[in-house]
Amino acid sequence: MFKVCFLKKSFKMVFLLSGLALFSGCLDFGKKEEQKEALLVINVLDKELYDDCHIPGSIQIDMMNVQKYVSSYPKTTKIVIYCSNHACTASPWVAKKLKKDGFEHVWDYEAGMAGWYQEKLPVEGLAKAAYLHQSNPVLSNNTEGFNVISTQELKKLIDKHLLKK
Repeated sequence: MFKVCFLKKSFKMVFLLSGLALFSGCLDFGKKEEQKEALLVINVLDKELYDDCHIPGSIQIDMMNVQKYVSSYPKTTKIVIYCSNHACTASPWVAKKLKKDGFEHVWDYEAGMAGWYQEKLPVEGLAKAAYLHQSNPVLSNNTEGFNVISTQELKKLIDKHLLKK
């Protein structure tokens, strides 16, 4: 009788422990991990220019494909779009489209890769493209409903999110 009782208790214990192991991800034991908000830093330059020089952790997406790429992300995702320099119109065009699509946190990094490079911030690539070494004056102040982010603000945002490749 003792053996049967012991076996029943052992079976119950094994069953209980295996159930806990299987469903432990569904239970909240008071320890909620903070989920970091997503940050996408997107370079809309051609792949060759991206390979030559880009912000570490940024991704290259053709400007015509950005909307499709970000469509699976929540509308609260933080998105920074950049291209070559202040003269480039690709990043403000994409930022405007994303804002129109309902993304709440969209920035255009107007200074672009040239601005980042000229501030001597970390880059990936050989950095041989001529535009990186040319003057990069601010041309306009028209944000058209989206935010513009400065080089220092972008660096702080990247540091905060520990954006790495």
